[in-house]
Amino acid sequence: MFTGLTPELCAHAWELVTPAIERAAATGTIRGAVGDLVVMDPARPGAILWTGSIGDTEAKTYGYAVAKAKVAERTGLDTSRVRMDQPHLYTTGDIVYPGGVVRHGMVVAFSGVEGEADEMIAEWFIAAVRGIARLAFVSDQGPDATGTRYLGE
Repeated sequence: MFTGLTPELCAHAWELVTPAIERAAATGTIRGAVGDLVVMDPARPGAILWTGSIGDTEAKTYGYAVAKAKVAERTGLDTSRVRMDQPHLYTTGDIVYPGGVVRHGMVVAFSGVEGEADEMIAEWFIAAVRGIARLAFVSDQGPDATGTRYLGE
């Protein structure tokens, strides 16, 4: 039965995203396949639902990912948008690097490469979660789960 966003769904999405990170590093698109990802729990603001790592990370990388996620969650904005458009929303102690993303009720942050690439990886992860969730929902509920019919049926 489909249950929404879970640590298991996050782990599945991460399995799909990590090869893309490795390929981006291998082609020189990003500077390496290393970093930490943090997923905030949409049902419990301020709580981390799941974390993932790739490569030989450092404790500070995880800390940066958490800090990016907290800024994104508090402001409701991608950290790049806070930095460029609304820097007045920063508070003392906030991290100022990009990498935190807010999409479709999810807050995800990645840290380990460089800000813009970190943000790209967070978006890849969100896209994987949404795709897996949609497929699972339709499989569980059927293609007409809402009861809405197309005109003419």
